[in-house]
Amino acid sequence: MSVTRKADFAFPPFTDDKHQGGNSRTWLKPVGIVAKTRECLEAGFHPLADGPFAFSHLDVIQSGKGSEITITRIEAGRLLKEAGAGGDASEEQARAQLQKLTEPREDFAGLSMKAWHVMGIINTTPDSFSDGGDHAEAEIALASARQMVMDGARILDVGGESTRPGADEVSRDEERRRILPVIRTLAGEGVCVSADTRHTEIMADALAAGARIINDVGGLRAEGAVELVARSNAPAILMHMQGEPGTMQAKPQYSYAPTDIFDWLEDRINTAVKSGIPKRNLAVDPGFGFGKTPIHNMEIMANLSLFHGLGVPVVLGVSRKSTIAHFSNNEPAKQRQPGSTALAALARAQGVQIFRVHDVPETMQALANAEAMLGI
Repeated sequence: MSVTRKADFAFPPFTDDKHQGGNSRTWLKPVGIVAKTRECLEAGFHPLADGPFAFSHLDVIQSGKGSEITITRIEAGRLLKEAGAGGDASEEQARAQLQKLTEPREDFAGLSMKAWHVMGIINTTPDSFSDGGDHAEAEIALASARQMVMDGARILDVGGESTRPGADEVSRDEERRRILPVIRTLAGEGVCVSADTRHTEIMADALAAGARIINDVGGLRAEGAVELVARSNAPAILMHMQGEPGTMQAKPQYSYAPTDIFDWLEDRINTAVKSGIPKRNLAVDPGFGFGKTPIHNMEIMANLSLFHGLGVPVVLGVSRKSTIAHFSNNEPAKQRQPGSTALAALARAQGVQIFRVHDVPETMQALANAEAMLGI
């Protein structure tokens, strides 16, 4: 893959024949992101997902022959004019993409997407990469969960199957045994609980136990999963993963990771909506660490604002991931909190709305200070 960067001049017409077997496609990534004010909007900035940010420029990312990627940076106010020079179809595509970037996001699971929210991780597993065994007993898991709520978590993500690289599946009965008592208790206490599972039958049981959100690392690809979520009217987070947990780190490859993942998530959104899930009930997670090299992960981080072009809230889970240690001193998982909160703060500057984390108070502090610095 080769990437060519250009600056502030006319770009070729918008094209999109990738879904018809071609290789030509155009994506938009907001840059020059600042706090949204009346003055900057009057100066031609555009609101980012109608939240507290606005952007002045766009990186127009275009695929060409083979694996060639061209990125042209232009002022946001010039987009439609430049696209229109390529004809009505080109302008229409540009307008549609710009609308997805700027239009308001509806509340997700009752939470306003004009603000950020922390999702606390409760892994009831003995073998998760970071906290395996910490919450294997239900009472310990519940105590940690309650503390996370006190520390500011608005969602608790309860999972019973490790999806670390190389992980084996657990039986459905064991997954039920691990998560259902915790979900049932927390839901009974009024907590917004997310069920972290990729298995349709576990999703059904979790929703019956009181979970409000389905968080699926497989993007609702399991048989019957999309239909179940549609019938339940539950919000769902669609995450990208290349391969399966047992094999996902076996030489992951992309033409250009950010746009490949964007297209995959767009296809999953389209499938979900066609199956009856309202778009307002969907959020996306680009899947940091799931079938990606450290370089792929950092390409995703550098291009998080791109994913607002999907028209739904963006979720990010970087907490304690091995990529953090790769670029540092190979620290063990529980010593990666500084890198985790640094990446979360940088992601908030690109408008990410939901952060899935192990370290709730530290993340709350980092995000509050990031917004103060940004003038939000």
